[in-house]
Amino acid sequence: MAVQVGQEAPPWVLRPGRPEDHAVFTRLFRELGVDDPPPPPPLWAAELMPLTVFAEGPGGVVAYGVTEALGEVGYVGQLVVDASARGQGLGRWMMARLAERLRAQGCQRWALYVKRDNTPALRLYASVGLRPARQAANLKLTRAHVAALPAAPPGLRVVPVAPTEEDALTAAFGLMPGKLSRFATKESHRLLRLEEPGRATEGPPGLMDVRASSGLLFPFFAASPGHARALLEDAFAGCGDAVESLNVVVTDDAPLDALLRAAGADVRNETLELRGPLP
Repeated sequence: MAVQVGQEAPPWVLRPGRPEDHAVFTRLFRELGVDDPPPPPPLWAAELMPLTVFAEGPGGVVAYGVTEALGEVGYVGQLVVDASARGQGLGRWMMARLAERLRAQGCQRWALYVKRDNTPALRLYASVGLRPARQAANLKLTRAHVAALPAAPPGLRVVPVAPTEEDALTAAFGLMPGKLSRFATKESHRLLRLEEPGRATEGPPGLMDVRASSGLLFPFFAASPGHARALLEDAFAGCGDAVESLNVVVTDDAPLDALLRAAGADVRNETLELRGPLP
């Protein structure tokens, strides 16, 4: 996957993240166009800096990528190219470097999320073998939107996910292998699941990862809209009365998506999860 710019070596070098990179990371992070705020310096240093690499050119940092090795799957959490450096092959060069990085960590496949309307990025990712596997919508919900859902089945309890349950929940909800286990190690994440009496053979009734610092619930899965209501009410209760809305990523769940949109939930963005073999 080596990329030539003209007949000369690419003008960029890749380097690891450093604590002082927080400012440039924050500047480029805003290019993602997401509701999540940039991580504060302590969170950046503890959770993201070790996973981040920066591309530097003659004028300074022009791109960054965040990757994480989840066993045989490499996850590209973020890839941002500065607007001033686009159209020069930098995105393709970055993908080649990220692939090398993940292969060196033992990964055989990779995955990432992309906005459905990001046509240039979709072309780039398709060119390296990534194909759509799942679709999702990020919906901004208030308590009123949650109240419009069907009532939750009786007896539901929201409980923390135990380490011994992570593999089974990963398989049940089709998550990237290793992702739940990695989230469980991060202080900014809170993994919770639904517990329902008498539901032994129908599969787990629900799962969510509450990221209170950014007001995001992702991943989020529920067996029915009523089960989703139980999870969402618990998330709002846990975040406190001062939190007026939460962003919830609804994945491959058309009935829940339709009910929330009909209730007036704001669609922040729609995404595709792409997966493929490492080139």
